[in-house]
Amino acid sequence: MKAMKESLHGSESSGGERRVVEDVDVVRAMANPHRVAILYYLLSGPARTATECAAEVGGTASACSYHLRELERFGLVERVESSGDARTRPWRAAAVGFSIGAGVFEDSPIGRAAEVALTRAELVEHQRLIKRFLDAHDSIEPEWRSASDFHTYELMVTPAELNELNSKVSELLSTYRTPTRTDVPEDAQAVHVTYQAFPRLPAS
Repeated sequence: MKAMKESLHGSESSGGERRVVEDVDVVRAMANPHRVAILYYLLSGPARTATECAAEVGGTASACSYHLRELERFGLVERVESSGDARTRPWRAAAVGFSIGAGVFEDSPIGRAAEVALTRAELVEHQRLIKRFLDAHDSIEPEWRSASDFHTYELMVTPAELNELNSKVSELLSTYRTPTRTDVPEDAQAVHVTYQAFPRLPAS
């Protein structure tokens, strides 16, 4: 698994590069469904306050403030400079995306446990967003209903072929990343894309 390798991307950050996370403690800090939800939200658009994060991901503003401070402690989010009240100061992701370095998990039971926990937290967020979409399906504009898609493929590939496929998909999607895309049409909006590829294991 390569948790968050390309799934968290696009933010109004102060830097223009992705961050490669090499510290297992940072991965463990990320491996919380609420924190993953907050990161996704901040990576999908402009800076937001703790109150806005709470309204988006559920929970209270105080709980979101706590999670934001923890994410800040590990260098994952940052406060936007503002002359207003500190309680209403917006936050943004500290990079345009996050990748987990392969060395974090190699030959490390703690690292592999953190990887699994992070992947599980990501799946919780994917399911939450999909459920929200399906619950609101009838009220979504017809052109967006038509454009939205859920595909499942069963493939027969080698590890080398799967790595090649993953690279091609990543390259294709990177063209549309927020905020690195400079030619954003007026009718564009944030879209959540999930790409997963893993061996189909037999039932135990």
